Amino acid sequence: MQRLILLALLGLAAASAACASAQAKAPADRPTLEVPAPPTRTIEPTPRPEPVVEPVPDLPPAAPPTTPRPRASAANREPVRTEPKPEAPPPEAAPTSAPAPVAAPPQLRTPATADGVEADRQVRTVIENARRTLGSIDYRQLSKARQKEYNDAGRLIAQAEDHLKTSSFELARNLAEKADGIAKELKGR
Repeated sequence: MQRLILLALLGLAAASAACASAQAKAPADRPTLEVPAPPTRTIEPTPRPEPVVEPVPDLPPAAPPTTPRPRASAANREPVRTEPKPEAPPPEAAPTSAPAPVAAPPQLRTPATADGVEADRQVRTVIENARRTLGSIDYRQLSKARQKEYNDAGRLIAQAEDHLKTSSFELARNLAEKADGIAKELKGR
């Protein structure tokens, strides 16, 4: 027992010696640094040279375009017909006709782009295929990640229909094809 007490005392002595620490020396007092104020800046704009404008010589007058006329050979010429000209009605009796309405220029499309009705039909076909495929999938049996993909496909179909209403056929078709691809992938697994 005495040994135990002796060991305890030695342990306490060692612990108290280990906890003792030397004190740090106080830093010597040093004078504070005096930082001078920054010098004032004077910014002067650099002079820019004035641009030299060179006069442009007068352009020559525009000549009317000359197009060479193809000459027909004597063998290819048709005989000149001399028919009496019908007499024109007097200028006062000539009916005034309204100018013919100008037709709207045709809409530019790439060769791969179908016309509006055909493009609309094609996009609606893809949308219906995607809807049919999604309808054949049991949503409850899908994992959380697959349910998210299912919902994404539904949103893509809705966006495709919105773009179809604004006649953005290419964008609507791309969205519908993405939705159809997702639906087919979900059905395959």
